[in-house]
Amino acid sequence: MKLSTQWVREFVDLPVDDRRLAEDLTAAGIAVEGISGTGSDTVFEMEIGTNRPDAMNHYGVAREAAAIYDLPLKPIEPKLPSAAKAASSAAAHGTTEVVPFPSTASPNIVLPKVPFPISVEEPQLCPRFSARVIQKTTVKSSPARVAQRLQLLDQRPISNAVDATNYVLWEIGKPTHVFDMDLLEGGQLIIRQAHEGEKLKTLDGIERRLSADDLVVADGKKAVGLAGVMGGFDTMITDKTKNILIESAWWDPLTVRKASKRHGLHTDASHRFERGADFESTILSCDLVAAMILESGGGELVGDAIDVVSRKLDQAPIVLRLSEVQRILGGSLEAGEIFRILKKLGFTLIPEGQGNAQFRVHIPSWRMDVEREIDLIEEIARLHGYDKFQNTLPAYSGAVVELPHAAADASVRARALALGYNEAVSLTFISHADAEQFSSASVLELENPLSEEASVMRSSMAPGMLDMLAWNLNRDLEDVRLFEMGRVYRMSHGERLEPARACLGATLAAVKGALPRSGVLDVS
Repeated sequence: MKLSTQWVREFVDLPVDDRRLAEDLTAAGIAVEGISGTGSDTVFEMEIGTNRPDAMNHYGVAREAAAIYDLPLKPIEPKLPSAAKAASSAAAHGTTEVVPFPSTASPNIVLPKVPFPISVEEPQLCPRFSARVIQKTTVKSSPARVAQRLQLLDQRPISNAVDATNYVLWEIGKPTHVFDMDLLEGGQLIIRQAHEGEKLKTLDGIERRLSADDLVVADGKKAVGLAGVMGGFDTMITDKTKNILIESAWWDPLTVRKASKRHGLHTDASHRFERGADFESTILSCDLVAAMILESGGGELVGDAIDVVSRKLDQAPIVLRLSEVQRILGGSLEAGEIFRILKKLGFTLIPEGQGNAQFRVHIPSWRMDVEREIDLIEEIARLHGYDKFQNTLPAYSGAVVELPHAAADASVRARALALGYNEAVSLTFISHADAEQFSSASVLELENPLSEEASVMRSSMAPGMLDMLAWNLNRDLEDVRLFEMGRVYRMSHGERLEPARACLGATLAAVKGALPRSGVLDVS
């Protein structure tokens, strides 16, 4: 993916040039594969790991840079109307603030007095759904600054409302969607499972037949979006749109991944939702989109944010022991340095034990990939710098013990190499037919074989050797000598046996008439 260096620099005052920034980010695990453009148009070609959706955006990369250089990270503050203006707007429209519902198995329905009623029928698949309403706005082209930044990332500007959602996606990594409120029938939104055979025309203009396994956003009569993947064509924003509903939700990653594969739709939104989006950013992302639309198109922000919370996603804190950090990393990192690194990345640390021997670490909502103590140790290592640790051997007590057959194996291997044989390695799986042809022993069958050709553990090394000789002969290599050392597998009187074997194979040209065109010797 592409990220703008100028955009990153808006959130952290970096003292280094772009090339040095690229090198330091790469060393910390946020790989920069290439650099293009100059000045404010400089773009990084990034290769972000699939477990790091938090870094697939400009603010996430800025957070990493702030931790690397020990600099403050600027907060993101949407420029919305003041609380007084929002309250007066709510009173004028007869609306009230939405209070999140407690966790329950029954549908969570927002009361009709809010700007737009929302019902979540699948709280396990959509634990949070947030929205905002804007009225009397004007849909038009985006400001030049917004359009230019999107074009730098190979994103096509569409309109100020749609571009706002794309802009926020690339700024903080949270996918959002905008509906034309006047095209939503029934005056409500429902998050539900699709009806078997229900049809939805997505934004790409393709009508899709849904299954009961699909999760959809629906109005009172029809599906208007495939949850976490793509919105619907019939409620999309056009130049006639005046009233807009902005939505930002947290969708179950597995549900999004299955729907994306089932319909052959891989989008920027699904790419992030499949990997776990930030649960706590739904309101912030709605506010950012609303602020951009109001700034460019005008209009009125109706009421406060609608926030339907069915259940909280709180990650359990992790105990981090300083002794374990030093044991794994082999260094003498001080508690202050560990505290600084993790705090800069958004973790909250509470000292515990005598002499602060350990910390209780609370995980930020955007780091769903951190689940264990070793994950925290990895964060410390990559931000401290792998190159700063001394090269040391792992602690070991006792003598080196040679394996029982090591000397004999080494002797056979040396003799075979001296005779001009090349060591080869074949698969340990063979077919039933080969097992019956080359061995009379009872075979070990695989419970879930990849194919019939690899359905049992090999009871003889001959089939693999013959396959390797044939592979060479079929490529006009006639002088071939191979040997392989390994184990075969069989059952005997209810016990599994794994005797060692050596197998030699040669082609006719290699042995000058001593064997047929190819021959194999399989010995114990």
